[in-house]
Amino acid sequence: MSAYRADLERYRGFARSAGHDPDSREAVRAWLGSMRERGLKATTVARKLSSLRGWFRWRIDTGERMADPTGTIDAPRRPRRLPSVLSLDEVERVISVVDVSRRLGRRDRAMLEFLYATGVRISELIAVRLSECDWEERVVRLVPAERTIQRRGGRGTARERIGPKGNRARIVPVGRRAIEAALEWVENERAFLKGAGSQDALFLNHRGRPLSRMGAWTVVRRWVDKAGIDRPVTPHTFRHTFATHLLERGADLRAVQEMLGHADITTTQIYTHVDSPYLRAEHRRYHPRA
Repeated sequence: MSAYRADLERYRGFARSAGHDPDSREAVRAWLGSMRERGLKATTVARKLSSLRGWFRWRIDTGERMADPTGTIDAPRRPRRLPSVLSLDEVERVISVVDVSRRLGRRDRAMLEFLYATGVRISELIAVRLSECDWEERVVRLVPAERTIQRRGGRGTARERIGPKGNRARIVPVGRRAIEAALEWVENERAFLKGAGSQDALFLNHRGRPLSRMGAWTVVRRWVDKAGIDRPVTPHTFRHTFATHLLERGADLRAVQEMLGHADITTTQIYTHVDSPYLRAEHRRYHPRA
């Protein structure tokens, strides 16, 4: 609340000193322009404009004003935050520190290999089915999870498949090392879990049931900490890393879009803006005027 009041006081003070009517669109535009000239971040400018909008709308609600001078003014576009990614060395460190001699160690290593090899979302990882894994062809078919829905009018229930970003299934390649780790888990550990035979999920917990979302997060945090990486790393970081490493090495943007399951290629394009030593080195190596 104090920040809100401070924004309004600064705005009114600016308008008076610049000779503008504080209730005019010209005053608002001049204020925004002055903040841009001072080099304020787009997020800061947008927050201050939001405070001003709230003030004018309150005055309209109370009958003090009839119009909002900020209504036709667009907030500055906030820069899209580049995703955090791991280096190849960091990926190797996280996977290599997994202790496969401990219970479910083979599962943990297989999960990490799978995350990096496929770029799946965490919801997709825990829903991967053995029946949808083709180890010989080195692909996995990601099928949207099922949920129960109530029909209109109370006429019973129905089942439908729904994925985290829609309900389209897709086929994703799986690397050799991820397949080897998955098979080692399936054949040497998963097969001996009580109740595992009745489950189709690839990754199970210690009770032989499908792994939960929180369980998958815990696995990633455990081995990231063990690897000595002291910045936030989540399962989604592996997805960002997967996409970035592919594009750095020349993969086609459309192919990466398909593997990630993005409906819009603009979502995938954010990875082309990730600054990396590899891209700079390639530019210096091949550009005729670098």
